[in-house]
Amino acid sequence: MKDQLELAFEKIRNPRMSAGLLLLHSLLAPLKGPVISPTKVRETVNRPIKERKLSKQSVTNAARRLEEAELIEREQGYSVNHGYIISMLLNSVIALSEKVDDLEEEIDNLKGVLSGPS
Repeated sequence: MKDQLELAFEKIRNPRMSAGLLLLHSLLAPLKGPVISPTKVRETVNRPIKERKLSKQSVTNAARRLEEAELIEREQGYSVNHGYIISMLLNSVIALSEKVDDLEEEIDNLKGVLSGPS
């Protein structure tokens, strides 16, 4: 299973796979969580907080910011945009993986310079 996942990730990282990534993102876009009422969200958020409960306005403001970032929708309550979050995380993992590859190459080059002829 691990080999299959690594192979799939390598395929996604291929620069020629940009159209494939767009296709994957479009397939993920409709994945949304169940609609939850703002009251229920506020109750859930406040449950672990003992000293200072969040006001209705604080929760609404936070939700508005999350909606602006396209992480949630607030049409008939609150619902998570799972597909968008997965796409965002996938893009982040790909970018970080590329940075790691670049840094590993830079380290190898530096090792070569340092261990070169004296």
